[in-house]
Amino acid sequence: MKVVYKSIKPYGFEQIILNNQENIPENCTEIKPPVPNWRPRFDFDKKQWVELATEEEKKGNAVDSVDELANIKALYETLKAENDELKQLNSKAMLNNVAIKQENVLLKEKSESLAQLNSKTMLASVQNTKEIEEIKKQLQGGK
Repeated sequence: MKVVYKSIKPYGFEQIILNNQENIPENCTEIKPPVPNWRPRFDFDKKQWVELATEEEKKGNAVDSVDELANIKALYETLKAENDELKQLNSKAMLNNVAIKQENVLLKEKSESLAQLNSKTMLASVQNTKEIEEIKKQLQGGK
């Protein structure tokens, strides 16, 4: 087994473990990144890792710009409002779903009632047809 490091743009790396017989993939090196590192990038021409972080970033004194923070806050508020709107739409959809289920129950009951009425009507029609036939026979026999 061997370990290689894939250089990620604009900075960073991904550790990949390969079998010894595997070739090293493109954008990878066997040269281990320095420790510690903040924003490492591998320079394939010089065959070495380069640190892109400023001294201020390395010391942990770097502060996000006010604009970036304002953008994040604005995005948060937008997402929060959209989430609230989606919650309301979801509630309405759930209520509609309940109403549709209730309507389906009523329609099923009406359908069953109409099916029973249809059966009774067909039975009455058959009985009426038989009675008509009997009356015809009686009328023909009486002549």
